[in-house]
Amino acid sequence: MINKVLKNIIQKRLLLIGLSIVWTIVIFVGCSLPGKDLPEISIFDHFDKVVHFSFFMVFFFLWYFSFNSKKNAGIYLVIMSFIYGFGLEFYQVYFVAGRSFDIWDGVADTLGSVFGLGLIKCSKLKSALVHLL
Repeated sequence: MINKVLKNIIQKRLLLIGLSIVWTIVIFVGCSLPGKDLPEISIFDHFDKVVHFSFFMVFFFLWYFSFNSKKNAGIYLVIMSFIYGFGLEFYQVYFVAGRSFDIWDGVADTLGSVFGLGLIKCSKLKSALVHLL
């Protein structure tokens, strides 16, 4: 019985880690597209900032629950999101044709993670999802 429960927990954890890695790669690939290959989506001004915010909020959630809500994981992940987001901006300047550094993209990335942390801290989402693991 205990072995079955442990196996189930490990499988869920590995699935979350796998999804987290895939999502991190999806973000990297999206940021690696040359400027001319990006679709023109202009639902409203600065729509791309909403995309950055949303992608990094999902990034935060996936990695947060992969760590099983370890103490201070949220703070570390916000710091990692900041580093990853701004690191991608520098990467785009030097290695991606037609792309440039946009400080507001990095800010939107970081705020997406901060918002994710805030949602977890201010809601019962944390306890509901932790019990699923």
